[in-house]
Amino acid sequence: MVKMKQKDLERGVRYVLRYALEHNGAAGYNPCMYHLGFADNIPPSEDFNNELRKYGSLRYDDMDDGYYSYAHIYGTWSYFQIDERGKKYMDEIEPSIFFKIIRMILTIVLSIIQIVFVIEGWISYILNSIIKLLSVIFFPIALISFLWWPLDMLCGICWMTCDWLKRIMWDKGFKWEASSRRWLNHFPEL
Repeated sequence: MVKMKQKDLERGVRYVLRYALEHNGAAGYNPCMYHLGFADNIPPSEDFNNELRKYGSLRYDDMDDGYYSYAHIYGTWSYFQIDERGKKYMDEIEPSIFFKIIRMILTIVLSIIQIVFVIEGWISYILNSIIKLLSVIFFPIALISFLWWPLDMLCGICWMTCDWLKRIMWDKGFKWEASSRRWLNHFPEL
């Protein structure tokens, strides 16, 4: 069993509760617990399970959601079923409508800013493709791409920061590595 810090435990429980609310009141061990860093053979601590039981029940039979889990083989729960206590708790901790509107506006602004970085990234990608083609003829031309390389890195970091901030604002437990993967997925391999 993996022991969690109190802050991580609370964040993980909120994630499972939010997931359950978004998916008809049930949160499967797979994908929820996998997202939190657990596996079928690496179950969460009993403290985590007890905290979840305050807001619903842990079920040990399989759930028909398209995800199959071997958790029950290892003696861990298969899915979590939220009840009224969990729904009431989530209603209490959700921000007011004013903060939701502010959060939505900030998300839109950050998305608009990200568009600029994506456009610069595609321009850079096209220029790098041209340079690659020309470098077949005369290799020293490839050194030109180092002129705008710092700008590419800066744009990538700015886009990833905006993406990460948006995810953190919505409290999705998003990690910086996921933002970097999302940035790289915009472009095919050169």
